[in-house]
Amino acid sequence: MAIDHLRAHSRDAISGDATTGDPWGGTNLSHAGSPAGQPAGPPAPQGNSHASVAAHAALFDGVATRPGLPTADLPLDATRQTPARRASFAWFDAWLGTQPLSGADTLDLGCGRGEVSVQLALLGATVTGIDVSRESLARAATLARKHGVAGRVSLASGNAEALSFDDDSFDLAICTGLMSFVDFDRTAAELSRVARRDGTVVIMDTLGHNPIARMGRKRRLVHGQTTHFQVENIMTCDHIDRLRAHFGSVDVHTFDLLTLPMVIIENCVGRIHPRLRHVLAPVSAGLRALDRFVLKWRPLRRYAFRTVIVLKWPRAHERG
Repeated sequence: MAIDHLRAHSRDAISGDATTGDPWGGTNLSHAGSPAGQPAGPPAPQGNSHASVAAHAALFDGVATRPGLPTADLPLDATRQTPARRASFAWFDAWLGTQPLSGADTLDLGCGRGEVSVQLALLGATVTGIDVSRESLARAATLARKHGVAGRVSLASGNAEALSFDDDSFDLAICTGLMSFVDFDRTAAELSRVARRDGTVVIMDTLGHNPIARMGRKRRLVHGQTTHFQVENIMTCDHIDRLRAHFGSVDVHTFDLLTLPMVIIENCVGRIHPRLRHVLAPVSAGLRALDRFVLKWRPLRRYAFRTVIVLKWPRAHERG
């Protein structure tokens, strides 16, 4: 779904519906659940604070060293996802197949254990992976060596809100699951700056409007699997709308509405035995097909669980 950036201030970022006054219909959707006219809660902490960066580094150090990750040695493609989660990854795989990646200078921002970095390098790109977690970076280096692409993958610790790269550095930048852990606007501005004039930025993340997903995030917070900052800064329509300040083209794709309950069921069944998830595969495939139809209806798109946003025409060059 292409976004009409010329009318950015009068259209919903996902549904495309015309609005008046508050572009999100009177409800502050960046703080989901806060009714119009009521306080939306305390302001979000700044993503570049030392405490926030340290908390997220510690969180992902723990994730990187967590035992029992059977797919941690594979590149990030749709085949390594459980059936209910495959839609957005399959779309991304297909999109990558249409891109001229051979020799392309590519940034994997928030590279984690390196699954996307290795996936891009296997397709011929020259990849720079940046992350705050040193444990994640160590595992990314191991993964690159295992798949024979260490010569095309450079890894470094860095701050997404203040990248050390020159302007016009990358043909392609990928952010997977990063934007709710950082200051959104600063990071978007940095992505616009380091992308080349004819380059592309792709953001793959979750949306914050679905009530089932919100409950899941709160549960993860209780169990110490995420941070307050991340829960309070999940991407919403408002965030997507703000991307237009940094990019001339904002193309939004949404996934996983009807499949979201199946993600929960697959996780529960997988705890009994991982292979039991495949018993549910036909059901998940059917729901993915229904999602493709249902998510054509614009008012429902904001309640999708995942989004892939393709950004072009970085505006940083206009200001330069």
